[in-house]
Amino acid sequence: MTCKFLLFDSNAIFTYVNKRTLQSIEYAQGQHLVEHIRGKLSTEIFEDTAVEYCESGIIFCGKKPEADRKGAPDAGETVFCFDLTACGDILAENDSTLLFVFQKAFRTALKIWNRHPFSVSERVHGSKSILFPFTYPDPRRLVIERSKSTLQLEKRSIDFPLLAYKYNCEDPPQEDEPVSTSVLKAAGRLFNSKRHELRERLNGTGALPRDDSKSEALCSVTTTQEVGREDFIYWPFENQYRSLTNLQREVVDHPELKSPLRVDGAAGTGKTMSMIMRAYKLLEDHRKRGLPFRVAFFAHSQSTFQRNLDTFRKYPNSAQYLDSNSPQYIEFITLSDYCANFASIPLTSLVERDAGDAKTFQLMLVENVLTRPDMINKVRTFLPLISSEMRDMFDAKKTAPGVLYSMLQHEFSVQIKGRTDSTIDKYYEIPPIANGLPCKTKKDKELVFSLFCAYQDELKADGSFDVDDVVMEAMARLNAPIWRRERSESGFDYIFVDEMHLFNINEQSVFHFLTKDLQQEDIPICFALDYSQAVGDRGDISADYSEHAFGEPVRKKYHTVFRNSPQITDFCMSIAVSGVKMFQKGFSDPYHETYSDFLPDDEAKSAVPTLYEYDSDEDMLVSLDQHLQDIVRTLKCNPRDIVVIAFDSKFYSEQGRNDICRQTGRPFVSLGAGQRGEGGKIAAGSYVLASPYDINGMEFQAAVLLGVDEGRVPQTTGTSDISQHYIKYSAYNLLYLAASRAKYRLVILGNRLKGRSSCLEHSIKARYLAIGNE
Repeated sequence: MTCKFLLFDSNAIFTYVNKRTLQSIEYAQGQHLVEHIRGKLSTEIFEDTAVEYCESGIIFCGKKPEADRKGAPDAGETVFCFDLTACGDILAENDSTLLFVFQKAFRTALKIWNRHPFSVSERVHGSKSILFPFTYPDPRRLVIERSKSTLQLEKRSIDFPLLAYKYNCEDPPQEDEPVSTSVLKAAGRLFNSKRHELRERLNGTGALPRDDSKSEALCSVTTTQEVGREDFIYWPFENQYRSLTNLQREVVDHPELKSPLRVDGAAGTGKTMSMIMRAYKLLEDHRKRGLPFRVAFFAHSQSTFQRNLDTFRKYPNSAQYLDSNSPQYIEFITLSDYCANFASIPLTSLVERDAGDAKTFQLMLVENVLTRPDMINKVRTFLPLISSEMRDMFDAKKTAPGVLYSMLQHEFSVQIKGRTDSTIDKYYEIPPIANGLPCKTKKDKELVFSLFCAYQDELKADGSFDVDDVVMEAMARLNAPIWRRERSESGFDYIFVDEMHLFNINEQSVFHFLTKDLQQEDIPICFALDYSQAVGDRGDISADYSEHAFGEPVRKKYHTVFRNSPQITDFCMSIAVSGVKMFQKGFSDPYHETYSDFLPDDEAKSAVPTLYEYDSDEDMLVSLDQHLQDIVRTLKCNPRDIVVIAFDSKFYSEQGRNDICRQTGRPFVSLGAGQRGEGGKIAAGSYVLASPYDINGMEFQAAVLLGVDEGRVPQTTGTSDISQHYIKYSAYNLLYLAASRAKYRLVILGNRLKGRSSCLEHSIKARYLAIGNE
């Protein structure tokens, strides 16, 4: 059959956009729809629609809507025809892209029929509607003719037909561009001759039987609207399992327990949840078989550790599996806590237990070192001897002090402690890393190493250990004879690592020593990665430990975004694209062929992220209360479902939190500051305040990013070319990380006098970030 057209009536389109499992080919139903679009199947009843293969095309016909069905067109036969003789290039796209374009086109058609406003990706040009499915600057577009007078099918009982007649064109359509309607007229005649028969066939069969083996939607509902996923963690395991995509299910069911399993994906694609489900299923399987099985589930921060533990506790038998005396046992823990316990270091000796708080404290110690009179004199002595690049780093007119502190802390942690065993001789030998301190000469390294020794003295004076000290001490004991002897009995049968990208090379090295196999021929580990969230290491990811240490792991790449609205996904995607352009290998784009599973009801709550700029920080804080109340009123959510992420330490300090509470008259709870209630719960009436370092792994209905301007994101006051490259890398990471926490609404607040953040330029130009009218 030569397929000249695909004709969808409005009822079929309404059905397809309102079924979650038809939004991505990672669901079996989404892949099945793509096969029909490609004309590879045959006539059948599919997802409450009739798919009819004709001699020259395919008709997709749905049931007539109930009179009160929300969002359906009011009356008449409305159809959307794809003229494949004119826009057949669309079929050259791969399966995931093809489904994405059609779902975007379906939503545009519904907006046209219902006279709803267009989004930033949809344009009007005379009688043409132009859909840009992909992020700027991707030129691919679909052109739709919507002129009633041109198409003239009303006499055939078809009202307001739409015709897709051009795809992937470089030139914009002309307003008077002639459009051939011969294919549409032929398709319309076939539809009129068959629609009554197809609807009778649909009414006779009723709803299709559910096939749980094909990732059908979680719950059986009688309406055409699917149940939302906000409360996914509260669903029974069996229902969660049925709602997984094919790829997620492959992770949960992966049969191999001796080789590494790597899960890649953008923020909000369900990496952590599928790993928790895998852990539970493995424990259940071993319990039923009567086999012992010990599992460790590592997190980077206290907040993500608590979230993972709370999620697991909702499963049956979880109390038994969390009992260390049980034959089937799982331990949820942060790596720093595990290493401290293993090395018998009191937790009170850690600079901070939480990773974000620990980083802040480390920066304070570095600042103390650089402001000590003896160190000021030492730096002054070295200045004539070091390279010009390093002189710029220590010149306050070219590099802001905060930038220098951050770069030194990173150098101490990754280069000196992680790669040299804290010895100057080995430090001489290693090259500098991309986006790090430009320590190229011997004198460069001698200066930095002397500052490192002073930093260690500061720790010793406080009687404290930083995270790297604890990890290195644990590594020494893990590589000692006693643990080697005990490892086969006390090691773990399987290890999960959430957010591997947040661990530096020292921390990642620990995982090799925790399993039972002394020879490390088998590495039973499952870990999740999204390099765009990596705020810890600034090196080229091609040389990253995770890329080489675990051999050739089985890789599963998730593409479907569950957490973020399409508008927020587009914004995050534009941030990632900006990073790719600037950093190339050093910044990974997680959004390659990534799509949203939001339904129209979800999208109705969503809006384009918006930037508001004020003349002072005081005005910005005064406006915060109005923004928060607008979000609560619009989303009808609880205050604890909204997070304010501050990009200036003065806002998320204890004093800053008090100032925000006073300015807004609202209660705030800080993440990572021990202010939550029992069990890590946030009080229902409190908003959440966090720094970008505390927020990884969390998700909220809305996020307000506070203090996003050129003075802070990135910090530009007094920065050299080298430090600016480093700090902008970090700014893209943190901005992406913070924005991806929001499900429906994202509001960004900045100080106009500091300048508009250059990290936002691409997003504004591409219209993925709107400018507020204040």
